[in-house]
Amino acid sequence: MQKPIDPRWYHNIWFVLLMLFVVVGPFGLPLVWSNPRFSRTVKIALTVAMAVYTIVLINLTIRVSRAMLDQLPAY
Repeated sequence: MQKPIDPRWYHNIWFVLLMLFVVVGPFGLPLVWSNPRFSRTVKIALTVAMAVYTIVLINLTIRVSRAMLDQLPAY
């Protein structure tokens, strides 16, 4: 017998993806891992994607900060 899908609003797939990649970043991973609609493979893939996404954003932030500091006049 198939397990019924959890109707709770925070288990909506689009809500979880929005929280994960737009709003809270890696702090949204508990939503992924507690969601019964995602398979174990999808949970692992989303975790890896979030890790890569976070590393890219950190790298971009560092590069932009350095570029901005280079534009400041030296005193």
